Order: sequence, then C-alpha cells, then structure tokens
Amino acid sequence: MAFDDSLVLLDGSVDYNAANDGAATSVDIDAATGAKVIDIGETGAAGLTAVLLVPDDHNGDTDTLTAFIEASSVVGFGSDVSEMGKFDVLATAKGIIVGSEGPCEAFVHFATDKRYIRLNGTVGTYPDDFGAVKCYLTPHAYKSL
Repeated sequence: MAFDDSLVLLDGSVDYNAANDGAATSVDIDAATGAKVIDIGETGAAGLTAVLLVPDDHNGDTDTLTAFIEASSVVGFGSDVSEMGKFDVLATAKGIIVGSEGPCEAFVHFATDKRYIRLNGTVGTYPDDFGAVKCYLTPHAYKSL
C-alpha cells in the first residue's frame, strides 16, 4: 500500500460487496472483510481525516454504498459508539455513494477523544459490488486532481 499500514481501516484485499461489508470489531485485519479497528488513543484538537477510495465505476445508480466513520471507547464497539461523519461524493444523498460516482475519493474530517476508530459500511443488495475499496486515516489529506 502507498500509505501507512498502521492507519488502514479497510485494505482492499476483498471486494466490498453485500456479502462482506461487516464492520470491524478487532484491531487485527479480518481476512473475510479486509477491515480492522484502529487504536488511535484520541485525535487531539486538529483531528484526522478518513479517506475512502472507490476504485472504479459500477452499475450506475443501482449500486449503493453507505459508509461512515465511528469512534468508541471499547474495541468491540458495543454500546459506546459515536458516528463521526458520513462519506459522500456529490451529496445527492447524504452518506450514500452510488456506482456512477466512481472512481472517487471521499473524505471525512473528525476529532474525538475516543480511543478506537472504524469504518462502518453497507453495500446495497446483491449484485452490488464496489471492488477493492480502501479506507485509511491521515492527518493531512489532499484531493487529487
């Protein structure tokens, strides 16, 4: 990967589709989903940016991906979960990326005093498939032109 592996929330090793879009509950990468929880301690006042990379376009507006960043004080994300922000591209529908918007980059900037961060995404029903989607955290994110 071209970015720091310790800041990867979703590694793109598994096609992101309805069968394997489960949210991570461990700091180890789940082989079935390619997702993990990151222990950041806290972000500090400046915060972090989560970057979602969708590799290519899909079945027009019929494929949907709802994705957001969550924070928790507990690695298993039980009852202490806060939503930090939703990813979207054209803001046609808040927090929903449709297939025709890919390939794309989406950003969520957030600050939290909670220790654990994860991506929680839901891909629409079969045959929706967004391919090798990646998500990572960075203190400085810049859109590519």
